[in-house]
Amino acid sequence: MATIYNYFYIGEQTLYSSELNLQPPTLLTFSKVKNGTKGETPPHLHTHLEIFYFEKGDGFLETGGKVFPLKANDLLVIDSKKMHIQYSESNEAPLSYFDFAIDNLHLRGMPANSITQKGFFLYSFKSRRNGIYQNITKLLREFKERESNYHNKVYAIFTEILIDTMRLIPKNATSPRENDEITSNRYLLENTKNYIDEHYSEPLNLNELLKHSFMTKSYFITQFKKLFSVSPMQYLTLVRIEQAKLLLHNTSDSITQISAKVGFNSPVYFTEVFQKMVGTSPSLYRKTVQTDV
Repeated sequence: MATIYNYFYIGEQTLYSSELNLQPPTLLTFSKVKNGTKGETPPHLHTHLEIFYFEKGDGFLETGGKVFPLKANDLLVIDSKKMHIQYSESNEAPLSYFDFAIDNLHLRGMPANSITQKGFFLYSFKSRRNGIYQNITKLLREFKERESNYHNKVYAIFTEILIDTMRLIPKNATSPRENDEITSNRYLLENTKNYIDEHYSEPLNLNELLKHSFMTKSYFITQFKKLFSVSPMQYLTLVRIEQAKLLLHNTSDSITQISAKVGFNSPVYFTEVFQKMVGTSPSLYRKTVQTDV
């Protein structure tokens, strides 16, 4: 299993003076993680943006039906709602990395919590002698020493990391062109996906989604999976589970309340699905993420 051995919960704390009348992105969590090998965790997606800096080890990223090698000093960006999984090549040299979970990021012309055009971006530094890794060490020091106004200092360093990451992404980094059949229907498919994002708490079913796709059932399922690497109903479940994780992070709502808020009609079934997808129960997950190690 993936082992989290440094975890700093930040959440909705104000990291910037409200007097400046700004709405900055929120650094939800900053953690250090060691991955297991393939098969220990399932492919997943998030409603937030993730930035990884790999410090040690070797492994792989799987996304969009492709596999990419990962190694020390690689920087990886995963946009919101991009299906992915990263894992170690072996237990002898596991991937060890820093992980930033970022919310409330809105760039002009981009979906929320997204900074690339194809859902992810991978960049390799030659060594640790780069500004992003140096700022990560500064963040660790701020969290450990916790001097006065350290939250503001954390946000300043985080902002620099985010900007430096965005500067690495080529301006013309566009996604590979899909075949003509998918391209011609992309608007309808993305519109249906957005409908799921906005109405996941409602009792949605496949027939309801078909009304928004204007496609036949089999064609809709096939094209949706080609474009997003997951079926429509699987995507609905993933969105519900990600929203549940956020509620477990940030609220004291009961499991039954959270189950209802994210669209499950049974807390028992919600717990079963959560356990299967996340690898732990909702209550144990809440204890884990709310523990400041």
